[in-house]
Amino acid sequence: MGIGKGNLITFEGIEGSGKSTQLHEVYKFLKKRKIKCIKTREPGGTRLAEKIRKLIIKDLKNNEDNLTELLLLFAARSNHFLKIKKLIKKGYLVLCDRYIDSTYAYQHCEQGQDIKLINFLQNLISKKSFPKITFFIDIPVKISKLRVKGRGRLDRFDEYGEKKLNKLRKSFINLTKKHNRIIKIDGTKNKKDITIQIVDYLIKKNVIKNFK
Repeated sequence: MGIGKGNLITFEGIEGSGKSTQLHEVYKFLKKRKIKCIKTREPGGTRLAEKIRKLIIKDLKNNEDNLTELLLLFAARSNHFLKIKKLIKKGYLVLCDRYIDSTYAYQHCEQGQDIKLINFLQNLISKKSFPKITFFIDIPVKISKLRVKGRGRLDRFDEYGEKKLNKLRKSFINLTKKHNRIIKIDGTKNKKDITIQIVDYLIKKNVIKNFK
């Protein structure tokens, strides 16, 4: 879409990867330079979708009812994308914490949900609902566990074991090889260096202008 036009930029990774931190840092960088941007998350992002998020995280148990989880995620995304679409049309850069690639990793690769069903539901929302660029913040599983442990209060996704996290990390790595829009970032680097790397890539792709 180019400079001055709206885009959907997503941030992905396993728990503790630093994706949420980087999204916030990039958001602060853009806001400081008067770029129209907004940050959001999935599941969530709207009043209704946030209510669905609570059902997914608090009321469902791991692998208890995977199809229900998938359908709830897409119900939330359908409502959320209405908001995203409007913002993109207004020229906003929408920064989203998790999106379709988390669905591929968690619901398809980890849970075994049908990829054709996932793509059907995504295209049902809109065939133009895929991100422009996705930043996959990659870290080793052992670092993930250490970071998550330091959070204190955990949800059911934070409590995933190393075996499951390794499977999810591998899924994200495979997605990076499959989709050119996904950029793998070394999440073990200095926080500021990672932010600069992300911003430089957005400049390179003409999503934002060069401020240097």
